[in-house]
Amino acid sequence: MKEIKKERLLELLSDQAVFGLNEEESTEFAQLSSQFADGCEDLSFELTAAAVSLADLDTNEPLPESLRSQILDDSKQYFNFSEGDRKVSGFPPKTEESVAAEADEIAPNVYELSPPRRSFWQSLGWAVAAAACIALAVNIWTTRLRPPAEIAQSPVNIQTPTPELSAAQKREQFLASAQDMVQTSWTSAKNEKEIIGDIVWSNAQQQGYMRFRGLPANDPNKESYQLWIVDETQNQKTPLSGGVFDVSETGEVVIPIDAQLKVRKPKIFAVTKEKSGGVVVSDPSRIVAVAKI
Repeated sequence: MKEIKKERLLELLSDQAVFGLNEEESTEFAQLSSQFADGCEDLSFELTAAAVSLADLDTNEPLPESLRSQILDDSKQYFNFSEGDRKVSGFPPKTEESVAAEADEIAPNVYELSPPRRSFWQSLGWAVAAAACIALAVNIWTTRLRPPAEIAQSPVNIQTPTPELSAAQKREQFLASAQDMVQTSWTSAKNEKEIIGDIVWSNAQQQGYMRFRGLPANDPNKESYQLWIVDETQNQKTPLSGGVFDVSETGEVVIPIDAQLKVRKPKIFAVTKEKSGGVVVSDPSRIVAVAKI
């Protein structure tokens, strides 16, 4: 039973030096220490653990020059002896006979001396401490080689970009949302070709759309279509520009209105064919389509 308690005390000493003890283990250690007081005085466990912890200490940093100079200066006081200082005065020089006599007197006593015996705790303590040293070294090494823990990341939700709506789709949304919308149909100004379509407009939103079917395609390098808005609150000779646009196909086309100034009370919408890029002031003879409110 006593040997089991000794082994348990050694195990607690090893754990204390390497990992530390919890509250329950500390209580048990205190009880066993009172029974085996000589085993607790051995510092081999702490010294071994300290040696292992210092194994990775970086010693490459050079000693500061000021501290190195001070150490060299102080060392001269202890090690810079002259040859005369080593001679001891007051004693006659020894002869071969006197040295032999002294050896004969000392020789019998030599065999009476024996090396100091280590206690059981010291021998066993160093053995267990060596085992703890190996265990701690293996633990440090495996911890180094262990790959870093991967941090779980929540998946990034990549939103699919919403496709751009066509002008026709935007017109449908406009028709469903505009509360003060006005709508009127196009008529051909010269009756040369039948132009079918309509125009919708909202004063509150200052927004609208033109829809054409049968409006001839134009060459953007030579000419452009331009919308004009006649406002009752302004001079009819200077209508407002509603934007410049091109027609590249003979089918149905939808064009958003791009009013340059605020429209207060629209009366007539007219489309003219101008030079490429549009003009500031148009000639009524260039009108190709008209829509009256």
